[in-house]
Parts: sequence; C-alpha cells; structure tokens
Amino acid sequence: MSRVLVIDDSPMLLELTVRALTAAGYEAIGAPDLATLNQKLTEGPFALILMDVNMPEMFGDDVVEYLRTVKGVTSKLVLYSDISEQELEAKVKNSGADGYILKSGGLEGVLGGVMGMIGAPALNIPVPAPAPVAAPAPAAAPAAPATGSGGLPKAPMAAGGRKPRILIVDDSEMTARIIEADLVSKGFEVHVADTADKATKIILKKQTRPDLVLLDVRMPNVNGEQFCRFIKSNSLFKGIKVLLCSGENVEELQRICREAGADGYIPKDAVMGNLVAKELMPPGAE
Repeated sequence: MSRVLVIDDSPMLLELTVRALTAAGYEAIGAPDLATLNQKLTEGPFALILMDVNMPEMFGDDVVEYLRTVKGVTSKLVLYSDISEQELEAKVKNSGADGYILKSGGLEGVLGGVMGMIGAPALNIPVPAPAPVAAPAPAAAPAAPATGSGGLPKAPMAAGGRKPRILIVDDSEMTARIIEADLVSKGFEVHVADTADKATKIILKKQTRPDLVLLDVRMPNVNGEQFCRFIKSNSLFKGIKVLLCSGENVEELQRICREAGADGYIPKDAVMGNLVAKELMPPGAE
C-alpha cells in the first residue's frame, strides 16, 4: 500500500507536499486540521502519516498518542518540522513516533524520507490528483481570469499564438519534475536543463528559445549568477525574462537581481504557475 496522509496547517506547504508525493507515485492526501484528519481516517488505512509538529490547534507529537491509543492506527507515524534536529529527535522518542523528517530538507527530503520508511510506491496503480486547498475569498474579488482544466489559471498566449515557453535550469531532477508538471498543467511549454551547456543549446534554438527562464542560483554544474549575466548581456536574448528560483535568503537574491540583471525571484516552494503566468502577462492585461 502506498497511501500517505499529510497533516499541516500551512495550505501552501500542504499542497506542495501532496503534489510532490503524488508526482512520485504515492496516493497522497492532505488534512489541514484535526476534523479533516478524523474524516480521512474513515476512508481507509494509510501506510504512513506525516504530521507537522507545531500547529495552532494541536501538536504533532500529541497527535501520535491520540492516533495510537484512541484511533488504534497502525500506520507509520512521522513528525515533520523545522525545529532543531535534536529537539525533533526528543519528540520522536517521547511520543513513540516512528521517525522524523526535517522541513529544511525541502520536498526532496520528504520524498526520500517517505521512501525510506515505506518503500517506493507500487507500480501501475492509478494515482488521483490531489484535492485543491481551500483559500479564504478576498473581500472584493476582481473579475475571474480565464481558467483551464481544474480551475487553474490559463497561461497567456505568446507571440504567434503558441504556448509560452519556460526553461527550468536546475540540477535537481525531482525539483524540476515537480515544477514542470505544475507548469504543463497550466498550459506552458516546458523544457528542463541541468547544466549550462544544455540550457544554452535550448536558448540558442529559435524552436525552443524560452520566454522565461526559471534559474536555480546555487548548483554544482551551473553558476546561476553568471548564467543570468550571459542571457542578459546578449542582445539575441533580450526578450527572455529570468526569474531566480531559489531558497537563498532575500538579501542575496536581491543583490543578484541588481548585479546580474534578473527580472525577479521566487522561492522554490512557491506555487510556480500563478507567479509565472503573471510575469508573462502582456502589459496592461488583468
């Protein structure tokens, strides 16, 4: 069985974690609170339950005891947090949880941790798309933008009526695959490169030249800052926007934007599609 239940009160992190596990082949389901958790438990057993430690209405280590003693759950129970590893180890020991995963390890850390505890997902099992995470409605909602399948914003059309092209430059195959799946579902044409040579070949060809590059800043095979300068200093590529896609601190990203000429930056854990769609929207368009 490859069912995983994720409990986290952060809508964005919950959605991204569920998407990452689903893309890897697990049947992943999210629960933002205790009421939803109880409901999901009635829908069948889970191989593993991943729970945030600090949430407004409950603590993950307290939920471990509740699940074991009250609910009789036999799933692997794993704590998930950005507190220190020493503190997290203590919580695992005191609560009787089966293990922990550090949030600082990002989505790859989650995937590696889950796989290490319950193994790779079973093959040839249809995996449902993750349920959308509800968000509070704005006080005065503007006119709704055009949407594609699943209510996701459509990508704006590029010149010539083609799909806008995005180039993801990242040495992490898993990260690139998750971002790629998200963007493709929103109507973008996506190319991926894990080295400067591959990225340059894609940019040089008119048939694959991107409208926007999502560029990781720190990679073993690519100096993101230098590569951004290469794109921005070449008149042939003047129509290409560059967004730094990184977990670097904001001050460092702002410095690179200033000195290398990047058009902006977004955190890796952001919901990429909406931000990229906005960046590519024609001037004056709503």
